[in-house]
Amino acid sequence: MKALIRTISRIALAVVAGLGFLTLLQAGDRGAAVWDTDHPTVRGVMVLQEFITPEVMDWPGVLGTAVGVEADEEPGLVVYVDEAAPLKSEIIRSFPPKLRGIAVKVHVTDKFRAFAKPVKPTPVDHKAKQTPPIKLGTSGGWGLDLANGYCCGGTLGSLIQVNSIQYILSNYHVFESDIVAGGNGIVATTGNPVIQPGLIDVGCYAANAQSVAALVTCSSLPNNNVDCSVAQVSPGMVDSTGAILEIGTIS
Repeated sequence: MKALIRTISRIALAVVAGLGFLTLLQAGDRGAAVWDTDHPTVRGVMVLQEFITPEVMDWPGVLGTAVGVEADEEPGLVVYVDEAAPLKSEIIRSFPPKLRGIAVKVHVTDKFRAFAKPVKPTPVDHKAKQTPPIKLGTSGGWGLDLANGYCCGGTLGSLIQVNSIQYILSNYHVFESDIVAGGNGIVATTGNPVIQPGLIDVGCYAANAQSVAALVTCSSLPNNNVDCSVAQVSPGMVDSTGAILEIGTIS
């Protein structure tokens, strides 16, 4: 331990001899509102930190150093000491309150531990065909939305329940906006299949999708201003909790 004390003394003398300009950097800076790396006082502490850190980091129990500012004080050198270090008390006593006019604060703390790099979640494909019961927030739509070589799709939005019966809530324009017999001679009718994924995401080939609900025409448009429609859930085809992809269950 005497060796530690001698080392501190030696460092202090070196600071006095080699870093005397730190005192000049501090002159006239009292009361500065912003402490940043361009401020002379902060730069002075950074020089001291750079000078002292390689030596003190060899001491058992010293975890690191930093430039810090405590309430109503100027920047100073912060030394972190392991609270479990056998020589903790001796290390703390070995640091003087100031080195060449710069405050030195010793903080006792746990060991610093680096966390592992966060694992990125596997991207969720909202267009993929799911294994039933499916989660919502997925591609889907009216299963007959195909005419003249073109097909459409949308989103199976959320789960609602009316009189103990569960329905998928989506948009009128996704489920039942086909009200004129056009290229396929079909209009949206109660009982039509609602599929997952939507036709547009399975190459316009309905056999590549799966029926998950049956349309219930509500005609929210064009005579109202609410773009919504529902389809009654087919048994076992939709997660009964209403879980939505990448969101979970709505409370």
